[in-house]
Formats: sequence, structure tokens, C-alpha cells
Amino acid sequence: MKYRRGASAERELIKRLEKEGFAVVRSAGSKKVDIIAGNGRKYLCIEVKSTKGEKLYLSGEDIEKLTSFAYRFGGEPIIAVKFINNGWHFFSPQSLPKSGKNFKVDLILAKYKGKSFEEVVGKQRSILEVVKGEE
Repeated sequence: MKYRRGASAERELIKRLEKEGFAVVRSAGSKKVDIIAGNGRKYLCIEVKSTKGEKLYLSGEDIEKLTSFAYRFGGEPIIAVKFINNGWHFFSPQSLPKSGKNFKVDLILAKYKGKSFEEVVGKQRSILEVVKGEE
């Protein structure tokens, strides 16, 4: 059941990315990353997670595989979390707090430090980017 829920979340995110003009590849079996997407100016390496709960944990190994692959590929590493009944939230790996050997994502963190889909695909800037005057 967990695999089916995760695969369904991946397909949902792929459709959204394609609507925004991204070419998308899904890596079935999740070797290094779940989704690779690019539009000629922005390249994303995405690890997708889905949960019915209000928190989940990612292993340090998962984060390392994602960031290592993204660095070599030249893309931005993104953790995409679908909280069932609470929507999608996106994170850069360095924004996640460590909890022992793992990294923790919960709804409180999602609401305050998560990025929106529009921010991830470059359609909208975060308030911090606006305040700092970043391009």
C-alpha cells in the first residue's frame, strides 16, 4: 500500500511539472532520485514522499544519495512531501532538521520553512528572496 501511495504521488507531481513545461523522467524503483525534471533553465532532482500522518523521517542515506546525484547532475535537490489532506510542501535538504541519524519533516516545518510548488518551478519568489533582493 505504501508503494502504491508513493507511486501515485510521484505521478501526480509529474503531471504538475509537465503542465509547467518541464520534461520529466521518473526513476521507477527509486535508485538515486524519484524524479528528474528540467525546462532548459531550471533542473530539479526530486525525492518524493507521501504520508497520511503529520510527520515523516528521511534517512541520512536518502538525503546523501539525492544531494550527491543532484550535484553531479547540475540540478537542485528537492524533497517533495505530500501530506495527505494537507497538500504538497517542498524542501531543500539543508533546511531539514536532523533527528538522530535521520531528518524530520512535519507539518509545522512545512508551513514555516517549506516552499510552494510555484517557488520550486520558478513562477514565484519566496518572501525571503524578495526581502534579500535576490534575482
